[in-house]
Amino acid sequence: MSQLFDARRLIEENLEVLRTYRHDLMNQVQLLQAYSQMKKYDRMQDPIQAMVEEAQRHTEWSSFPSPLLSYVVLSRDIRHSMLRLHATYEQAEAPSPEAEARAAEVLSDILDCIGDQAKYLLEPLPVDVWIVSFSQGYEIGWFLRGQDVEETVKINFDHLFARWKQEGIELRQEETDDGREFSIRL
Repeated sequence: MSQLFDARRLIEENLEVLRTYRHDLMNQVQLLQAYSQMKKYDRMQDPIQAMVEEAQRHTEWSSFPSPLLSYVVLSRDIRHSMLRLHATYEQAEAPSPEAEARAAEVLSDILDCIGDQAKYLLEPLPVDVWIVSFSQGYEIGWFLRGQDVEETVKINFDHLFARWKQEGIELRQEETDDGREFSIRL
């Protein structure tokens, strides 16, 4: 299994994700409490709906066939608050545990790269991610879109692309009218 997913690092990462999640949840609860105390019940609907939608996404992602990829998507959604993540997983065939660990490492790199750069944007960045597993490995694709397509151009993957090319990972990139689409095969 790759170094990224050794037990100690996962425990440290889990604790940080839980701290972030607890902090964000407490902010939402305090907001609802304030609206309630001020008797502004109509203003409570949007935060409640956002919490319900987040719980639904997290429930869907936690049922991915791959626990490692499920963990990566969930933890990055919590860690990177400027991402509006939408993720799907299709398991055509079950790959090896080694391929799963490698896909989890690559997906972590992708989402961390986007999330680290998106924190400087003024608006949340919608990111669609799709994962397909095959017996020989994975295909991971992602689509970046924004209110202004120029926002998405700022996300720089050059360091990842250079490393992946040396490792024999094939990358495809396509510019569209409303964003940029990428995919890799592992």
